[in-house]
Amino acid sequence: MKALRILILTGRIVIMAKNTVNIAKGVGAGLVAGLMFGFVSSVMMKDSRRNKKKAAKAIDTVENILSGMQEIFR
Repeated sequence: MKALRILILTGRIVIMAKNTVNIAKGVGAGLVAGLMFGFVSSVMMKDSRRNKKKAAKAIDTVENILSGMQEIFR
């Protein structure tokens, strides 16, 4: 009987940990997306070629970071 309770409790802890990781991934992705939107919009307001190139590089970097985060949490 005690072994069954321990098994159920362990299962609940594992599920809760997975949910926490999913929430952390969502919050991180939201923060990165917000920061990138702010940066890109401020760069587009200036309308300079150099800034557009920097924005494109920054977007590529963020895409790489997000794909790396996805691989880490798998």
